[in-house]
Amino acid sequence: MMKTSNRVRLAVVACAAALCGAAAIAADGSPSAGDCFTPAFEAGDADAVAACYAEDAILWFPGGPMARGRQAIRDGFAGYFAGVTVKDAAMTELGHEAMGDARASWGTYEIHLVDKATGVESTERGRYTDVSRKIDGRWQYVVDHPSDDPPPSH
Repeated sequence: MMKTSNRVRLAVVACAAALCGAAAIAADGSPSAGDCFTPAFEAGDADAVAACYAEDAILWFPGGPMARGRQAIRDGFAGYFAGVTVKDAAMTELGHEAMGDARASWGTYEIHLVDKATGVESTERGRYTDVSRKIDGRWQYVVDHPSDDPPPSH
């Protein structure tokens, strides 16, 4: 079972991927990986979230392990959804680069969460970089790498 802090970090990963991809539709007008991810994430559906990733995708969880492959990614999200509820999330895309059937994007995020066990609300802030590729006619994440911002200095 993941600790609450790991679940919160997983939420950050999920929202970063979802919202950054949703911010920009592919140049050909087809739905982005984020268009797949956002409603699945908001519904707390780990299977639907995992379907937004390529079969051999890699996801680095902030402060946690790397997940390699759609099943490992699905399992990480299932653990996350068991412990937290996402209240809202905001992404700011700082840039992107399209290269044929591949797209990279980067930016920052802020996510407001509620721990299901304690009711404690928290906010996670960080940055992301992701790569998606068009596979079998639809955009899917192949690399997703969000990270937490460092703690504020006092």
